[in-house]
This record gives sequence, structure tokens and C-alpha cells, in this order.
Amino acid sequence: MLTFFESEDNVRLAGLLFSLFLSTLFTIVGYMVAYQKRYNLISGYNRAPQSVKDQYDIEGLSKHLGDGLITLAVLLTISSVFFWFGLDSWMIGGMGLFTFITLIILIGTRKFMPPRRLLAQRSPSDAKHAFLYSVLPTRLNRAMEAGSRQWQQECRKCGHAQDYWEAGGVRWKAVGEPSQLALCEECGTLRWHKIRKKPEFRK
Repeated sequence: MLTFFESEDNVRLAGLLFSLFLSTLFTIVGYMVAYQKRYNLISGYNRAPQSVKDQYDIEGLSKHLGDGLITLAVLLTISSVFFWFGLDSWMIGGMGLFTFITLIILIGTRKFMPPRRLLAQRSPSDAKHAFLYSVLPTRLNRAMEAGSRQWQQECRKCGHAQDYWEAGGVRWKAVGEPSQLALCEECGTLRWHKIRKKPEFRK
């Protein structure tokens, strides 16, 4: 197997075949998302709770991502052809353009997603834990929420206590009562808070 890659032609052939495989995959997924309405293929949206999904411009997002993937597939194919014919400088330029367009696509998705301010008004917990909703299954999210709601953060200055999950924190299957720097809603400034179990959950 290793001797196969000792030949430069074989290396270029392997690179060409791998690039064509990725291009085909990008094209298929892009077409399914943009034109077959397979929204479950969109990471972040597929695992979000319904209250969050309702706030997406999912039609615009799917078209943006789908067409973007197809564009990347074309660029990848062109770059792989340059690589096959030994036009390495052109191939590097093509991959640079590939990276740039990828960043543009990722940044462009923000305009189709729910504004954080609006999301916070309708579902405060979902807004503060948007990343968890995008990467974890719903069941695990709910388990983490239940565990975190057993805790509160208490301002050392004014004594104001707030549900730890609502404050944006996660404390699941944890022990001990640490201190941390956080924004106090009562004081309006960063203060040291004591993280402690709520009275009803203390043994």
C-alpha cells in the first residue's frame, strides 16, 4: 500500500479521486438541502427545539447553504484538475478561493438565523444555550438543564440569587460550591458570585 504513494502520478491520482468524491458529496447534499427541502441535514437547525426552529428563515438558509455547497464542489473539482495536470500554483489559488468562499458562506448564514435579541425575548434559556442546542441531542440538553436548575448563583455584594441555567451556566452532575465572576442583574456590574445548591435541593 505504501509503495503506491511512492509514485508522484499515483499521489496525484489519489488526490484527484478524493477531491472528486468530496465534490460529488457536496453536490448531492447541496441539492438535497436547497431543492429537496431536506432541512434535517442542516447542523444546528436539525436538533433545535421547535420554539427556535420557528424563528429561522429556513427557506433562505437552505437555499444559501445548498447553493454554497454546490459552488464549493465546482471549485474543488477545478482545483483537483489543476493538481492532476501539475499546475500546483493554480491549485493553491483555487483552494485559497475555496477557503474564502467557505468563510463567506458561514458568515452569510447569520442573516437567516433568529436574532439573538428576539430569541432571548421568546425563549431566554434557548438563547443563552444556543451552542448546546446546536451540537447535543435534545434529551441530553434537557438532562443538563434539569441538573443545572438545581443550582443558583448568588452575588456576594448584594445577595441577589438567580437560577444558574437561566443565567447561562451549566452545572451537571457537579459537586462543590465554587465562586465565579459574573454579571449581577441587581448590581448591573461584574461581581463575584457563589455557586450553590438551591435550598430545596440541599440534603
